Amino acid sequence: MQVMNSAATAVTSSSGTATSGGTKKYNGVMDCVRQTIRNEGVVKGLYRGQTSLLLREIPGNFCWYGVYEGVCKSQIPEGGTKRDLGMSTHLLGGAAAGVSYWTAFYPADTVGSQMRANPEYASKSFMDVFRKIYKREGWKGLYRGWGITAMRAAPAHALIFAMYEQTMGVFRRYDPDTEDCIDKRSGSISHSS
Repeated sequence: MQVMNSAATAVTSSSGTATSGGTKKYNGVMDCVRQTIRNEGVVKGLYRGQTSLLLREIPGNFCWYGVYEGVCKSQIPEGGTKRDLGMSTHLLGGAAAGVSYWTAFYPADTVGSQMRANPEYASKSFMDVFRKIYKREGWKGLYRGWGITAMRAAPAHALIFAMYEQTMGVFRRYDPDTEDCIDKRSGSISHSS
């Protein structure tokens, strides 16, 4: 997945589609992959920006699930359970989770995108690129594009969580003992029906 993301970024970025003479540098994604491996190697060429991905994904998912669960738990009626919550709470929780995910670690995404798309940063480390963007543009530069990302994230993540909860509700109608992925009796992930 990272390989195709890197190649697609290179093909679609202004630096990846044309040379200074105006001719195309790549003839599609696979040509980009071949040229990248030939010129830069597999690890440096195809996995550039991987550190930023890990710095975004690992804590970002912690934030994503944490905010969703926090919103839901704050809305549970006294003596009730999460199953008593309505669709609007799951939509609200999902929207808040999506926006918090992108807000908390957006600078890591900005740095990774620059490392993959901007030749100036191709051979730099994550921290070198972070410092250079911060020095040149401050926090504004690190959060460039965040607004539209948050506007996209709110409805998308609201639907993800609401549909998950609705699907679990359907499963529970057929098997009332269905849990949210974890079998409480054994503590393991449940694979049986």
